[in-house]
Amino acid sequence: MRRRQFLAGSAALAGVGAAGSAAAACGQPEIASMRPAVYLVPGYRPDLAFFRGRPAVESAELRGRIPARYDGPLTLLTRIDEADGSVRRALMPLRGHAISVRPGGGLAVWNSMEGATLVSFDPASLELGQMRGFEGEAMVGGGHAVFLADGLVAIAERKQRQSYTGRPADHYGQVTIREAESLRVLESFSSHGMAPHDMVLIDGGGQVAIAHYGSHVAEGAWRPQIAEPCIAILELGSGKLVEKLRPSETGAELRHLAGISADRLAAVLVRRGSADEEAGLLASRSEVYEPDTSPWDEGAFLPAPVVGFAREGRWQRLPPDALLARQAQTILYDRVSDEFIATFTSSHAIGVFAAADGRVKRMIQADRLGLRYPRGLALHPDGLHYAASGSWRDLMLFRRGSHEAVAGRAIPAVLFEHSHMTAV
Repeated sequence: MRRRQFLAGSAALAGVGAAGSAAAACGQPEIASMRPAVYLVPGYRPDLAFFRGRPAVESAELRGRIPARYDGPLTLLTRIDEADGSVRRALMPLRGHAISVRPGGGLAVWNSMEGATLVSFDPASLELGQMRGFEGEAMVGGGHAVFLADGLVAIAERKQRQSYTGRPADHYGQVTIREAESLRVLESFSSHGMAPHDMVLIDGGGQVAIAHYGSHVAEGAWRPQIAEPCIAILELGSGKLVEKLRPSETGAELRHLAGISADRLAAVLVRRGSADEEAGLLASRSEVYEPDTSPWDEGAFLPAPVVGFAREGRWQRLPPDALLARQAQTILYDRVSDEFIATFTSSHAIGVFAAADGRVKRMIQADRLGLRYPRGLALHPDGLHYAASGSWRDLMLFRRGSHEAVAGRAIPAVLFEHSHMTAV
């Protein structure tokens, strides 16, 4: 099948909330009166989970249909059903990052984050479906995927880490178009950027916008060198580059994005720095605080703005207290309120930005509500709320528009460290 053809058709380990958690702040979860959600959360640290008195990673029950010969990375999938409060788990054979669910349900596709495997599974039963590798020379998963029409899915793929040649084009990743059920490759084309990651359909599904880190990391180093962070907008029918959007900010990676069109797009930038740089920024803080436990290396996360591309003009915004904009993680677009909402993990904050001009409408200090290290965001299927998840534990519901935390709708659950969540 060619591009023009598909375009034409276009309860184990349940968590218990602790004192000071989101549950303590907002009460125990209640049954949703309208469209209860199911949340799917990838946990990066299955090595810290236990099941029936043994390490969870050794459990045949949790491993399910993972081939016995598989010895690669594992991610612990948590499924939380808001209707009855049930929590179920399964191990999956990949270095998982973000889960995509087919519109209407029935199938989920999960792209790895710089890993060698790509999987599909049933989001109701958590039964593993297909597991595939990446074709082509030295390709790995880019972390995200997006469903298209006619049973197809687009996958972001990166080149494996290699010495930087000095020419960004030598390190461009690709997008593969696959059958969603079989994960078989039908088409592939350049992503037109370094280290492709998050993806969103725009122009009614005819185009895809792709966030690119635009960075490279030397062997043995932790600080990324910034070369070409950008959003590439591609025509899905031909793979043609329509436009490349670059932030004016230098020294930061462009990691995640949200929006519905080329003039309603926004992206979060992430700036890495040293522990000494972080200490300098925080020197004015007079209260006692704990260290940021989210970096997995020697570095730290420093303030970086959110950038937007709107019909009214481009914008770039930091909150008045720039320290609240450290380690932006998820960003989503609320069409009804015409707002972008983003989590800032290292700052324990959630930011709300006017889509037209980037005006900072609100900064929510989520830790004061009991939600620490917020990462995941998802619009609730009831159309009235959105959910935010803490990196290690708990989910909290907020009202769209007013951004008030909803008493009685927090869910206590251990999530074992994650970046994103999906609500269906």
